[in-house]
Amino acid sequence: MQQYKKNKNLILFLTLSLSVGGTGCTLQRMVKTAEKGQQITVEPNPLAASGQNVNFELKAQVPEKLIREDEVYKLDVYYEYGPQQQRENIGTYNFSFGEFLYEDKKPTITKQLSFPYDPAKAKGRLMVQGRAIDKEDDDVAYTDPKQVATGINTTPLLLVRSNEFTFTNDKYSETADGPGKLMFYFEENGATLRNYLGSNLQALEQYALDNVPEQKIKITAMQSPEEKGSKLAAKRAQELEQYYRQKVKALDYSGKKVEITTEVKESPLAALAEKVEASALPKEQKQEVQAILESDRSQQQKLQALQQTAANGYLQQYIYPSLRAAEVEINYNRSRKPDYQLYLLAQKIADEEVTADVLTEEELQHAATLTPLLAEKRKLYEAAVKTTDKWPAYYNLGVVYNEMARKEYRKEAKKALLEKAIQNLTYAGFRNPTAKVYYSLASAYHQREEFLEALQYYDYAIKLGGEEELLQRIFADKAALEIEIGQYDDAIESLKYAGDSYQTNMNLGLSYLLKENYEGAEGFYQKALEQQPDDGLAYYSLALIGARTQNEQMLEQNLRRAVNADKTLMQKAIDDVEFEAYRDKPAYKDALIR
Repeated sequence: MQQYKKNKNLILFLTLSLSVGGTGCTLQRMVKTAEKGQQITVEPNPLAASGQNVNFELKAQVPEKLIREDEVYKLDVYYEYGPQQQRENIGTYNFSFGEFLYEDKKPTITKQLSFPYDPAKAKGRLMVQGRAIDKEDDDVAYTDPKQVATGINTTPLLLVRSNEFTFTNDKYSETADGPGKLMFYFEENGATLRNYLGSNLQALEQYALDNVPEQKIKITAMQSPEEKGSKLAAKRAQELEQYYRQKVKALDYSGKKVEITTEVKESPLAALAEKVEASALPKEQKQEVQAILESDRSQQQKLQALQQTAANGYLQQYIYPSLRAAEVEINYNRSRKPDYQLYLLAQKIADEEVTADVLTEEELQHAATLTPLLAEKRKLYEAAVKTTDKWPAYYNLGVVYNEMARKEYRKEAKKALLEKAIQNLTYAGFRNPTAKVYYSLASAYHQREEFLEALQYYDYAIKLGGEEELLQRIFADKAALEIEIGQYDDAIESLKYAGDSYQTNMNLGLSYLLKENYEGAEGFYQKALEQQPDDGLAYYSLALIGARTQNEQMLEQNLRRAVNADKTLMQKAIDDVEFEAYRDKPAYKDALIR
């Protein structure tokens, strides 16, 4: 009996040993199969920074033998950088049934991956490491780590953008008695007021509530030339007049005298000509449109001819919608207090020592301009928001938060300040949807790296229309954003309307460089240097073209000029993967000696 027990225990021990040994052997065989047969493809390689992220596609193919019932093969993707070989995990590919596709009869997974960009990561390595895992007992065997991409190409970050916006023009001293203006936009062929956020109806109702002796209101309505019916503008004016009179009747208890006059712009083609002249269209396209409008053809023939022009897309998207509108102008007669009195009263309002009605909206806004300190400006504009609920107060408070964010070096604190700027600029946009307000909102989103929202508001700002200089700035920063997200063709299209500025030429140069049109890129960088001689970034960009085209003389001359113009570019050149093939060549070394 004892012999039987010994034999039984021996059999059990051998069985367990074989089982453990079998699992270990299986995992090791999987690891060796993976190391020998897996194929990893990374695009782009080297990796490239895009905005504040590094985006890339990683495709992994493994041998069919790694797909098993009792074991699973996984592939970890990570980035390794810095003196301490810091590891940043990016993702894991799981080669289980249902999580891969077959390509060329091989299990394949392709994913778009990304990780945050930081200058410290510029000289790192993209790594993969496989894991063979036993599903029952979680035993693991690892492949050797493998480098699949080196460093980060930062050339896409060499763009120029402005995103500069400032406080509303303070014309209180000159225009204390000036009119207020509200714009209302209508659906195509429609005259119904739209009660949505940003429609200005709420602001109009505030005027109906104002406790003033009298109001003189002028409504000027228009329509776009392609709309049906000749009386549409008149209907829009009538709709606004009736709406306002109803609101005064319902909301006003002061018995103020209200006088309303209406005016209809009878010639939509004349209004169209004015809008075209003030648009961001290139000079040649403006001339083409104006020539058609000034011809002796009928209105219908002119509209048909405009559809064949290069400007037609711009007209349809940005100009025609802005003509389906009516402007309401309200005139007040108010007295003006001395600046010192305004400032003292505004501080008391902010500290809740006096009631808000001791100052008008314009007086409180003006008081905030009398101090250079952002903390005091914020306090006064917050009081203006609380007491007036008007768009300039929200807008200027948003500008204050944006200026505070520009001075903030801590990333999370900066984002929090920009979030407050966005909140207030959004309220300003609801009350006064103009190109200026929505450009500032787009810029705040852009700085906060919320690119989709920024792009939407850039487009909205352009559609609202404005002065040519403002529209060109909007298109220029919109193009910068499009470069950041890799939409180079869209950026080039936007830059057609951005004027002939340094920013425009630098970003056209970068767009062409990234599209590998090096001759075109060089031409734009040379134009930028004509506008800003000795610009280090322009020379550095020309050096990159020299590196990409194997023109060592071009590389050396421009890299030397870049470093002489901006000393910080020396360290950038040392870290830049674009110059990797030239590290030991005289052209590169001599340029950095200066």
